[in-house]
Amino acid sequence: MLILFCCLIGCGGSGPQLGTVEGSVTLDGKPLPGAIVSFRPVEGGRTAEGMTDESGHFIIEFAAGSKGALVGDHEIRVTTFREKVIGDNGRVEDPGMPEKVPRKYNDQSELIRTVEPGKNHFDLELASS
Repeated sequence: MLILFCCLIGCGGSGPQLGTVEGSVTLDGKPLPGAIVSFRPVEGGRTAEGMTDESGHFIIEFAAGSKGALVGDHEIRVTTFREKVIGDNGRVEDPGMPEKVPRKYNDQSELIRTVEPGKNHFDLELASS
């Protein structure tokens, strides 16, 4: 009876194994606000993202309401680029933002970190040159 009950409600862990991830991003020693930080699993799988606040702090989300990233090695990408948004009326609704981060930290990222089960903290100290 217990086995049947467990099968009906689902026993064991459900979903992928995640580790919580937070940290900060600096560029040339100064906090980098408004940057998107992406954790892309090296072995494939869902990318998890977060945005830095005014102090450069970020918290990574795997999905809405689910904080963290898949356990394992990740390529980390950091970007500030946002496209300009023009509304139906032809007016600029969002001026966008230019890229402040060198390519070696975003589309040609050299940043690799390992997410472990439990809590993970990564401070990313980037340099513009």
